[in-house]
Amino acid sequence: MTVMNAATVTLAEAEPAEEETAARLIYDTGSYVFDCLYDRDFDAFLRITSALWLQQGGAFSHVHARAALHDGHLAGIALGFPQALYEQEFGTGMMAMAEMGSPELLAHLPSVAGHIPWLFPEVPDDAWYLLFLSAHPDARGRGIGELLLNDCFERARQAGCAALHLDVASVNPAVRFYERMGLERIAETSVPKIAASHGVPPHIRMVKHLV
Repeated sequence: MTVMNAATVTLAEAEPAEEETAARLIYDTGSYVFDCLYDRDFDAFLRITSALWLQQGGAFSHVHARAALHDGHLAGIALGFPQALYEQEFGTGMMAMAEMGSPELLAHLPSVAGHIPWLFPEVPDDAWYLLFLSAHPDARGRGIGELLLNDCFERARQAGCAALHLDVASVNPAVRFYERMGLERIAETSVPKIAASHGVPPHIRMVKHLV
């Protein structure tokens, strides 16, 4: 088997496959928020997010993702879209939770759902929003995240966007990676309610200007 690194992966449009791997990659990008939203029920997160990955639309769908493939399997994903499409697609996750969630999850959601959005500032109309970027644990530190992010910059430019925006937990080591890739910290936001109840740390809005 070849070594997994940027030289041995190819980028391609993501397929409706390997949904559990994709869901785990998505979880790694925002575990604090997902643990809050799902009240630390990882099995529920995995089941619902795997189903969302397979759908033909929605903020968690493979149709918005680029895949890094190694030996034909997911080594990483980058999922993002122009702001107008992001705004259109975002509500699907909450709808799926309402449809697929257990009675316990549905009882929990109202206590946190109104607080989580305060972590994330508005995205300008002329921006491209990177919702998830994640490399497989076996592939981290090998240039795959850089390959995916550079591809996102190009996708954003092709869409006519003036900047790329993303949000990341302040304690996530990825902050340093994004700074190295030319993104700057614009704002840092904390929400006391979910910080106290679920340990959700402040989140940083980071921006790369493309024009």
